[in-house]
Amino acid sequence: MSRPLISVIIPVWNGREVIGRCLAALQEQSLPPETFEVIVVDNGSSDGTVDLARSFAGVAVHVESRPGSYAARNLGLGLARGTYVAFTDADCRPAPCWLERALDAAERHPDAGVLAGKISLFEEGRETNPLCADYERLFSFPQSFAARGNCATANWTSRREVFDAVGGFNERLKSGGDREMALRIRDAGHPLVYVPDKIVWHPVRATRDDLVRKRQRLSGGRWDRTEPSARLARVLGMTIYDTARRLRRVWATADMPIGRKVALSRLTMDLSVVATREFWKLSQGHRSARQ
Repeated sequence: MSRPLISVIIPVWNGREVIGRCLAALQEQSLPPETFEVIVVDNGSSDGTVDLARSFAGVAVHVESRPGSYAARNLGLGLARGTYVAFTDADCRPAPCWLERALDAAERHPDAGVLAGKISLFEEGRETNPLCADYERLFSFPQSFAARGNCATANWTSRREVFDAVGGFNERLKSGGDREMALRIRDAGHPLVYVPDKIVWHPVRATRDDLVRKRQRLSGGRWDRTEPSARLARVLGMTIYDTARRLRRVWATADMPIGRKVALSRLTMDLSVVATREFWKLSQGHRSARQ
């Protein structure tokens, strides 16, 4: 059996409602199907995700019982046969030319450690809070700053040999392991490159509850990545800095009505309070949120 050129790795946990569109999009790739393989790693789903994924021809489904998407991604890495590995998420929809653009970029940037593609947001059709959608579009997935380590695994391609050299993802983290891995790759001397024509579509967090859960999860990831010495003070300081930076961006956004800027500022402050409460709970011994 010939080896594929690219291995696509998708971790999933209770994603039956969304993974079908991701796998359907991969079946519509412009590359010949024999040039890539699709590896789905289920992380303990109880909603029929595994059966649905196995119903797609050519999709290899494996199970990682240890909780955490980075443990799932590492299992996928161990199974991947391609020269390149590409990551996306179960709720994403890769563009038809996603893998073709990844190969084009790899030829242009043979020394790249990560090729971080553009992540465009879409609304899923369920009830969406326009304010939450605005917040997501302003602050989510800053892939254009890939060189700083902003490389989300929703749209990530690397040579397999890069992971062989620097090791896999940090399985201790429930969130933020993308950035930790990207910075480790950069520190090993491999550039992080933004590829704007390598596109994946990602759903917006449509409600305030969605944003709260996301902030709790991201706060847990930041907590786990921060050195234990004076950890609470460090993460609170970073939260204050990030909040101030986001407020500046809101007010610097052109063509946005004053009322919407005020509302976005309030939401930004509310979510900073969510982060502060989450850090306090973590300092008292609570575990980081998984989802």
